[in-house]
Amino acid sequence: MKKLGERELKYTIKEMPEEDRPQEKLLKYGAEYLSNAELLALIIRTGTRECTSVELSQRILNEAQKGTDKNQDALACLKNFSCKDLMKISGIGESKASMIVSAFTLADRVHKNSVYIKTRIKSPSDMADYVLSDMRFLKKEVFKIAVLNTKKEIEVIKTISEGTINATIVHPRDVFQVAIRENAHTIILLHNHPTGDPTPSSEDIEITKNLVGVGKLVKIDVIDHIVIGNNKYYSFLENNLI
Repeated sequence: MKKLGERELKYTIKEMPEEDRPQEKLLKYGAEYLSNAELLALIIRTGTRECTSVELSQRILNEAQKGTDKNQDALACLKNFSCKDLMKISGIGESKASMIVSAFTLADRVHKNSVYIKTRIKSPSDMADYVLSDMRFLKKEVFKIAVLNTKKEIEVIKTISEGTINATIVHPRDVFQVAIRENAHTIILLHNHPTGDPTPSSEDIEITKNLVGVGKLVKIDVIDHIVIGNNKYYSFLENNLI
């Protein structure tokens, strides 16, 4: 920031020293040399009248991390923001919000490999690792199912319901309508605990028993229920609750 008397003027990206501009730094040193805010600035391209794209990007990251554990990664929190969430941040309109959501969606698709390669679930940890980055920082409880084929490969993961910070309502009808529609051989139940502690509640245990029972009736076995916490998980199968 530079001063002219008592008046403060902000640098634009073009006014920054060349070695400090995100695009020039990336071309000269490589993407790994840039901060998260600088990389995000290259996605949104422009700032506002009050701040540069780098400063706006840092504001976005700060907003994403609000109300979470300080040890939680801002990018991981931002990954779960919708366009509507992003547009609540001053300086972010439809265009910038769409750019950010698109970038995270592309990264997620790369992370999960080609659509032609299916992930085989050999253990509860395989399933937990697959969804951990998506679910660990969700601010509400979200209930999903992983639909598996006869080879225990993931065909699709579908969201069944979203709840509050500490509860979600799940009806067996909704779970098995999706499972039947997706031609599931078996399913794995998935939900998160925003508190970070994946220990199942009595309600979690009860709904799991109900869903296992319904699965037996419709010939689609529930082979596990995984609760996602902050970088850890709880498997009903590993703990002999299924």
